[in-house]
Amino acid sequence: MSRCVLSKGFSIKEKIFAQCTFLGIIITGTIGISLSDPMFVIPYVFISWYGVPGIIQRHIVCPRCPHLHKYGDCLQLSSKLTRILVKKQKAPQLKRWERLVFLLIFILIPTYPLYWLAETRFLLISFIIFNACWYGAQFFYFCKRCRVYDCPFNRVRIIASTY
Repeated sequence: MSRCVLSKGFSIKEKIFAQCTFLGIIITGTIGISLSDPMFVIPYVFISWYGVPGIIQRHIVCPRCPHLHKYGDCLQLSSKLTRILVKKQKAPQLKRWERLVFLLIFILIPTYPLYWLAETRFLLISFIIFNACWYGAQFFYFCKRCRVYDCPFNRVRIIASTY
């Protein structure tokens, strides 16, 4: 059993770090693809700029999040904005298709732009640094304290009641 302390909320420093590094990934990837071949930026914009708030936050993870529903906090957005996105709370168990969509989005965000970013060394290095910071913080810090039991990134595996 893990000896991790489950988080009841997030500090301003944690929120700024998470949001800045994630936006750094998305912005750098979007710019890199746009500079090389603007036609191929459309799928990336859909995956990242719509996929995270429109699918991950609205339908998959946030509706199951005790941070939002029990403690009134959110890591990625202010809790008020997230509550506008999330219409109703869902049961903790993720469906198979939800888990697949979640994993696809979070695999495509850091891998899709690499081909186009290879042309611009500064953007490629920036993109890699932003990814290392965001994914590193998720896996080695935030996901070790998470209360969203069924999230594929959760490292605690302690069921925390959302109700």
